[in-house]
Amino acid sequence: MSERTMQTCETTQPWIIYTYGLTHDDWWPLSSSTKVLGYARIQMHCSVCGVREVAKIKMPRFGAVPEPPTGRHPMREAFLATHRHPDRGHPMSWAQPLANPSAHQGGVDLDLLAMRLEADMNKAAPEEGEPT
Repeated sequence: MSERTMQTCETTQPWIIYTYGLTHDDWWPLSSSTKVLGYARIQMHCSVCGVREVAKIKMPRFGAVPEPPTGRHPMREAFLATHRHPDRGHPMSWAQPLANPSAHQGGVDLDLLAMRLEADMNKAAPEEGEPT
C-alpha cells in the first residue's frame, strides 16, 4: 500500500475491505488523476472468499461529487449483496483471516492463528516423493 492509499472496512460486513487511492484528485501524475480520467477506482476485497474487484466509478472532473440516492454506489451495493456469506464460519476459516483483524470478535485468538498457519504450511509443503 502506498502513502496515497487508505483502507477501511464495511461496518455492516467487516470482512469487506475497501482500498481508496488507486486514483487521486491531484492533476499529476495524469495517468491516475480522477480529474483527467473522469472516474475513481476503489478496490473491494472480500476476506471470506478472497475475491478482489475494482469498482470504476464515474466522477465529475470539476465541482462537487454527487451523493448516490441510497448513500452507497450501486457497484458497492452489488458487491456487498454478492458477499454476504451467511455461512462464513469463524474468521480463521476465511480465505484471508487477517485482512481485517477487527472482524475477529474479542481479538485474534493466537492458538487458532497458530493452527491456521500450521495447516496452511502443511498444505503448501510438497508431498513426500514429490519434486521440490
